[in-house]
Amino acid sequence: MDFPVEEYKTRLQRTQEEMAKHDLDVLLLHQPENIQYLTGLDAGAGFFSYHAVAVPSHRDPVLILRDVEIPAAHLTSWVTSHTSYADSSDPIRVSLDAARRALEGLGLAAGRVGVDEHSWFLTLERWKMLQALLPNATFVREPRIVDHLRLIKSPREIDYLRGAARCVEAGIYAGIEAVTPGITERQLAGTVFGALVNAGAEMPLSGVITSGNRTNLLHGSYTDRQLERGDTVYLELSGIHRHYWARLMRTAIVGLPSAEQQHIAETIIRVQDDAIALMRPGTPASVIDRACREPLLATGLRKTYTNRSGYSLGLNYRPSAGEFIREFVPGVEWVLEPGMVFDMLMMAGGMGFSDMVLVTEQGPERLTCMERKLFSCT
Repeated sequence: MDFPVEEYKTRLQRTQEEMAKHDLDVLLLHQPENIQYLTGLDAGAGFFSYHAVAVPSHRDPVLILRDVEIPAAHLTSWVTSHTSYADSSDPIRVSLDAARRALEGLGLAAGRVGVDEHSWFLTLERWKMLQALLPNATFVREPRIVDHLRLIKSPREIDYLRGAARCVEAGIYAGIEAVTPGITERQLAGTVFGALVNAGAEMPLSGVITSGNRTNLLHGSYTDRQLERGDTVYLELSGIHRHYWARLMRTAIVGLPSAEQQHIAETIIRVQDDAIALMRPGTPASVIDRACREPLLATGLRKTYTNRSGYSLGLNYRPSAGEFIREFVPGVEWVLEPGMVFDMLMMAGGMGFSDMVLVTEQGPERLTCMERKLFSCT
């Protein structure tokens, strides 16, 4: 297991304390991050099939899983109670019937059931079948209990994020060293992803690799485009360690940067440095977002800035690299707390820079330590 049993049980206790506040007899959770956070289950790519965990208010959880994943549960989870299903010609009904059996086994099939309606993995098809199979249950939207507990990272979680940071730094360094006129984005990607793997990064290997006039594609993938002298090369990569994700964004120039390119990069970095310096416990997130957004707009480098300026990072499965729990956008009302971790990002003029920042009692700490500058690849 990735954590001691005591850490999992502390997480369970805190979850059940929050359940009591909302009068929930049981949680039925489908998001892989939350299943793994509470139980340790690492089903890897197997989460494409139906998996869930039933968390009663006063007992240990029950895992609901495809039977071929039982060995993974034995190896990676402290939870000993399983309800499983086999592949079938009617997989939706069979898998959701396992959820019904789990709640019946707990004596809670007619209880007040908190469901993670926000989950990517609770499809509309699954949700309708769940309601049909449990007609006596009272389903309510659970208030993202485990998601919010995950915001404050434990020391071991922070260690895993540091490990992820070292992986993504290796990928970015390798990419920058490989930048040269004539190399293709695809060849660059091969170098980058090889370096990630050799540094210890886990699957999936993902990131944004664009160049030249393609750097305006926020989530562009690599192509067979050849790099030309004077091109901007934009790298935004993920490093993953024990399913904890780090993010890092850097920009390089093929050859020597122009005065304008150097000015854009230095402006972005200066504005972002000033904003990160404000990331202390108790600071409203809206203050940080304004410190990112307003000075950059004032420079005239962008006419509008509609995307988020930062987002929380941690234990994660696709489709997003971020947690989608806390984001820096206009109008947010939450405040920073020690133990929160964010990817702080800023883009303008085809360039981008980001770093992973841990909020501590003493202030912000960058978990990604790569030099913050516009790289020149001659």
